[in-house]
Amino acid sequence: MAAVSEGVQAPDFQLSSTEDEPFSLLARRGRSNLVLLFLDNASGGTDTEIASSFRDASDIFRSVRSTVIGIAKAELDELKAFQSANSLAFELLSDDGAVAADYGVRVRQGFGPFSRERFRRSTFLVDRTGVVRRIFRDVDAGEHVNEVLAALDEGL
Repeated sequence: MAAVSEGVQAPDFQLSSTEDEPFSLLARRGRSNLVLLFLDNASGGTDTEIASSFRDASDIFRSVRSTVIGIAKAELDELKAFQSANSLAFELLSDDGAVAADYGVRVRQGFGPFSRERFRRSTFLVDRTGVVRRIFRDVDAGEHVNEVLAALDEGL
């Protein structure tokens, strides 16, 4: 699959959700802008810092008709525990790594036995029509929520 880029239709996917209903990107089209926030494994550290900053800005996201969706390579029960422990008001999706790979978030580096998977902390802004409007790669945890909010201020 070609790398996801700005200005193209976001690749559709369906994943298990902490809301106990399967999440389909296609089914969400037309409702609101989506902020697809890729977390490494939702186990603490930087993931907690970023998720908490997006939680704290949840009213602002709602006011600009945008929905935050967290996606992590973790089992659903781990995500529910992470969501509860951090009082996250947004939905988390359980990815086996396939969606992250499609979006260029999990990439292989190196060759042969020396290759390894690398996680690129990334966020995608998807408009109501399903088009990727902004991509943030290798983000700074301390400033990321402000970058995303500024991009939403510019309009989608």
